[in-house]
Amino acid sequence: MDEDVAALVVDNGSGMCKAGFAGDDAPRAVFPSIVGRPRHQVGPRP
Repeated sequence: MDEDVAALVVDNGSGMCKAGFAGDDAPRAVFPSIVGRPRHQVGPRP
């Protein structure tokens, strides 16, 4: 088995998600957290 396996680190924050490998200085991917759907519709109804 390969001994050079890096752990994946995921920070699922409320505003931004960040992902990368353990030991790296910075995350490799950063993107906005978008989960769920709006409770109320804004604007006129169709």
